Amino acid sequence: MSPFVRMTQWWNGNLNTCTHYGEITGDGTDIEKKVFIPDGKYSTLAEAFEGEEMKDLRQKMLQGEKLDGCRYCYHLESLGLMSLRESINSCYEKREKKLKEIEIYPSNKCNFRCTICNPSASSMWEKAPMQVADNKPTNTYMLDGLEDLDLITISGGEPFIMPEYEGDFFEGRSAKLFTMATNNSVFPKKEFFDFVDRCENVLIYLSLDGVGEVGEFCRKGLKIKRFENNLNKWKKWFDQSKFERNGNPDYKLRPPYLTGLRIMFVMQNYNVFNVFESMKWAEEHDIILDLRNCYSPEKLNVAYLPDTIKEDIMKTQFYNDVHKEFVDKILNSGTYDKNRVEEFIEYTKYLMVLDEIPEQSLRIYKKCLDII
Repeated sequence: MSPFVRMTQWWNGNLNTCTHYGEITGDGTDIEKKVFIPDGKYSTLAEAFEGEEMKDLRQKMLQGEKLDGCRYCYHLESLGLMSLRESINSCYEKREKKLKEIEIYPSNKCNFRCTICNPSASSMWEKAPMQVADNKPTNTYMLDGLEDLDLITISGGEPFIMPEYEGDFFEGRSAKLFTMATNNSVFPKKEFFDFVDRCENVLIYLSLDGVGEVGEFCRKGLKIKRFENNLNKWKKWFDQSKFERNGNPDYKLRPPYLTGLRIMFVMQNYNVFNVFESMKWAEEHDIILDLRNCYSPEKLNVAYLPDTIKEDIMKTQFYNDVHKEFVDKILNSGTYDKNRVEEFIEYTKYLMVLDEIPEQSLRIYKKCLDII
């Protein structure tokens, strides 16, 4: 259903039908990230939605063609995980062509340098040695003429430090569901909440990839006390708003079923031994934690580690059955890949030049050195 209802605009102005189209699959097969519609070809998202590229994609889907660009979602489904494809499909009873969902990445401006990120998505990474990105802000005029939307998603970089999200960006806009992810370093201004109040439902993800030294390493820029202070502000706002803070607690589901305030934890080689502590922290702070796996960059995907390391991971202490089942499923979703492990080793050596890496985050790295 995605090409019948959805458009995504990226940091550099290029357009796509959804977040994951053309993305690395996670099954060991690389797919070139396709520039589906180049920047500047159309003046608005509504115009691009009616363009030749989207028409061609819709026609291929109507003919039952399985597209390479959709293999990321196919892979998630093969693991029994709900994909964005399935989520969108479940929202609409009829295949009716109308632009109802938009996702906007205005720029890569960010105040964090996370291990799973890159210069295209973070200006902090762009400043790091030997890193290059080609980005320019998205023009907000691309949203002109869009009304009666089911879903608006805004992303970054870090949305709450972007000038594109200030001023009149939110003025007059609304949707049945609004979703976003933030690193929670900045609490938003009044204009943002005025906009959210006009929406029927809201999902706010606060990104946290570990607690203690691991969290501060995986998300360089994180200050846990500041995070906790802003978390309390979010909780207070939700509790005084029309929205249910805890929403639907089923972690497998994604929008539009999920609503409320949640932690997004992306499991990777550097924090797989920190999941227990993070889930405990979340429960102590009365916030739902959703587990996600790192599929990109693939060098940080635990699915490609040697079997001996996977066995070590499965011997760790699990917080609950959800934690254990999730880790087991991800570890079994791929096989040992020497090339990706070597990339992980070289990447870790590079990070050592930039940061002090906590011992827990080096655990897999040291075991890989013994094997390679």
